[in-house]
Parts: sequence; C-alpha cells; structure tokens
Amino acid sequence: MSALTGHEKTPNEAEINASATAPETEAVEALKAVKAGHANDVDIAAQILANNIDVGGVESWTAGEDKKLIQKVDWRLIPILFVCATLSGLDKTAISAAAIYDLKKDLHLVGQDYSWVGSAPFFGGLAFMGPSAYCLQKFPPVTYFAFNVLCWGILEMCMAACTSFAGLFICRFLLGGFEALLIPAVTLVIAMWYKPNEQPARNAIILNVIAPIVNGFVAWAVSYHHGNFKAWKIIFLALGAFTILWAVVVFLFLPNNPLEARWLSDREKYMLVQRKAHDNTGLESKTFKPHQIREALLDPKTWLIWFAIIALQVPNGGLTTFNTLIIQGLGFDNMKTSLLAMPPGAMSTLSGIGLSYLAGRTRKWRSVVVAVSILLPLVGAIVCYTLPRTNLAGQLVGLYILYTYWAPYITLVSIYQANIAGHTKKVFLFAWFYVSWAVGNIIGPQTFLAYQAPAYTGGTVAMIVCYAVAIFCVLGYGWVCHRSNQGREEEIAQGSGDNDWLDLTDKENTSFKYTT
Repeated sequence: MSALTGHEKTPNEAEINASATAPETEAVEALKAVKAGHANDVDIAAQILANNIDVGGVESWTAGEDKKLIQKVDWRLIPILFVCATLSGLDKTAISAAAIYDLKKDLHLVGQDYSWVGSAPFFGGLAFMGPSAYCLQKFPPVTYFAFNVLCWGILEMCMAACTSFAGLFICRFLLGGFEALLIPAVTLVIAMWYKPNEQPARNAIILNVIAPIVNGFVAWAVSYHHGNFKAWKIIFLALGAFTILWAVVVFLFLPNNPLEARWLSDREKYMLVQRKAHDNTGLESKTFKPHQIREALLDPKTWLIWFAIIALQVPNGGLTTFNTLIIQGLGFDNMKTSLLAMPPGAMSTLSGIGLSYLAGRTRKWRSVVVAVSILLPLVGAIVCYTLPRTNLAGQLVGLYILYTYWAPYITLVSIYQANIAGHTKKVFLFAWFYVSWAVGNIIGPQTFLAYQAPAYTGGTVAMIVCYAVAIFCVLGYGWVCHRSNQGREEEIAQGSGDNDWLDLTDKENTSFKYTT
C-alpha cells in the first residue's frame, strides 16, 4: 500500500509543523464545546482534540512520521474496502456470466425480462437508500455496513434457487437494496480519514472495476463443469458464500472512525485529526441537522453532479448487464466469450487509477481533467456505432475503449467528496448521488432493446448522448465552484481554522475553498 503514498506530494517539514501548530486554537475551541455539553453537536474530531489536547498540544511531527501513519491507515482500511467493492460488483455482474450458461432459458426469460432483471438492483437501491442513509448516521456505520454485506451474500445464494423471472427479480431487487450503502459508505470513510489530495487514488483502488475480470475467470472456470447441476447456480452459490465470510471480516476489523480505532495511539489519532484540519470537511457527527439538507437541495452544484452521474452511469448499467451478450453476439462461443469479457475490467481499473493520479496533482483543474477524460469512452462508442459488425477486431477495440468511462466517474467522486462539509449534508448528498447512480443504471439496460440484438444500436446511441451531457455538467460544476471561490477569496486567505470542527457546511464556513 506504500505505492499510494508514492503517488502523492510528500509534505515538507514546514507543512507538517503548520498542520500541527496552527490548529491549537481549534483544540481549545473543541475543548470548550465538549466541556459545555455540546459534544454531540460538534464533529467527532472535536472530541478527539478535547480528549487529547495534552497529548498533542503544540507538538509537531516529521514528514516521515506522517507517511508512516498514512501507510498504517492504508493497510488497515484499503484491502477490506477493496474486497467489499469488488464483491458488490461481482454480485451484480454475476448475472452476465450466468446468462451464457442458459440462465435465460431455464428461468424462461423472454423479451425485455433480462433487461428488467439487470435494472432490478437499482430499483432496490432507490427503495432502500433513504432508510440506509438515516441508519448510516444514527448507528455505528461499520456495524450497519457489515450487516448489509452479510445480506448481499445471503441473497446472492438465494438466486441459485430461483425458477422464474419473478423470483430472480425479487432477489436482485433486495440485493440492490442492501448494496445501496456501498458507495455512500466508502465515500464517507475516505472523506473521514484522508486529505483531498489523497482521496482520488484511494477511491480508484477501492471502487475498482476488476469484477468483470473475476467474473470472466469464474465463468471460464465453470465452463469445465459438465455435471447435472446447473453451471449458473454454481456461480451464484460460490460468490454468495465468500461474501458471507467477508461480512465477518468487515465487522471485526474495520473501525467506525479514528476515535474507535484500537490500533491507533492517542497521538496518532490527534495527528489524523490535525491532518484533516485545513480541508474543513470534518469527520463525523451524530446530530441530524435538517437545514443542511435544505441547503444541499437548493445548491446548483448538487444538480450538476446529480445529472453528470446519471449520464456516466447509463453506459455502466447497459454494459454491466449486456457485456457478455454483446461479445457473444460477435460470434464467439461460451469459453471465448468468458475470456474476452475480462479485459474491460482491466481497462476500467487501470484508467481509473491513472486518471486519479493526474487528478490528485491538482485541486484547481480537476473538473477539466474529468471532462477531457470523457472524450475517450465517447470515441469508443462512436467506433462501435460506425464500424460494421463484421470488423470483429475493431468492434472489440471500441468496446474495450468504452470501458474507460469508469475513470471520469471515480475521479468525479473525489471532487464532490472534497467539496462537501457538514456531516448531515455529506451523508445526505452521498446517498442522493447514489440515487442518481441508480437511476442511470436503471435506464442503461432499457436502452438495449431485445429486437436490436446483437448490435444493440439504441444502447450505443444512448451512450454517445450521455457522454456529451456529462461533459457539459462537469464543466458547469467546475465553473460554479470557481465562482464561489472568487466570491470568498478574502475569507479563504484569512481563514484561521476556528470553525473546522463545528460541523458547519461548506456554505456556512466562508473560509472553505472548493476543489475546481
């Protein structure tokens, strides 16, 4: 995990000392708030500062200590979250592997049935997201998250028992409901533990797209099964069983927040809090503040991100569900289809890591970087649309280029992650942006019309339109953030940090500087 820190600018001694000494005032303010009986109203970081003011004081630490601390956090958090995100992707995409092993025939799926099954998890996500977001703030987040992971596994195994469209739709609906928490939870955890310049690389690794690679490998391995037990059932049972085991790992080893991390010393907790002091986004607060939700809904930045996510996820919804069928439609058998379905995952993951590395270099041009990167999947969609189906190599190249769409999405996450302050606002918006994610993924499979198989022209045209919309929304968001920074330049320059842990929103704290 040390490679992560190698991608970031190493803070010099002056920066480390400044981060340690400048927020001394914050520690005093935090102590006042906690002693006054307002511990629940301020950010949990204020409690850490108040509890450890004698430990930290004006003590500084070296760049080497800082790097060692973050490597320690990386090794404790990233692997667990990485596997969770991979399993979530596998649970959803396993349907495409099962599809080439007679799932559609055995469950009598006709017409648009398969498309609706592909959309089912996202309907579940929409239904469950509200209650899940509330529970994420009111209950220990990791405990609740571990329960959800357990439910993923149980429902994945239940799919092996399905005998009809209705049964499969219900299982995938509930699966999506419990998996709805993943992206908001991961986004919240990364925003809690890391500085804005450290977040893009972690997002890209955790919210990876290696699921198609593993999915292709599982489908290829199952091709060697020749018994009476259906191959598609083996896929669901194997993935579900492993997911259940991983829920135990999440519960036992993932801390709810830095305050509860038993593997951190008091001084390390203090260091983590002070590292986060100057990005003004806070750690955690259990007090629900409705006015922060009203502010979020009236903010034009919310809606630009919301529609950008929909536009980027329409292709995801279609490709996740129809990937193997598109490749099989080019004339390949089951085994070759399984193998050819693996490279898209590598394209998505590697492009995401590469773009996140570039985005992590700047907080000023990040939206421009994202907008330019959308041109690549746009080119892939145009290639698939214009080349004849008989050009197998060209069609595969276009399809693989299409899968770079994940890079702009995951980098966009790091932008809004760094730009939202106020715990209620963060929880609400991370959930609200999941809603847009789900809406895009519901629409996606519906653009792949059964009567257009195997070319699925409607799906390709929808991708081209969506990428154009996404570019407009991302650039608009960057411009609005830039204008906001211009309007508060004086406050940003004079920011003392006194408000960092008072659970203020990015709008309420006029010294907050947006990533553009």
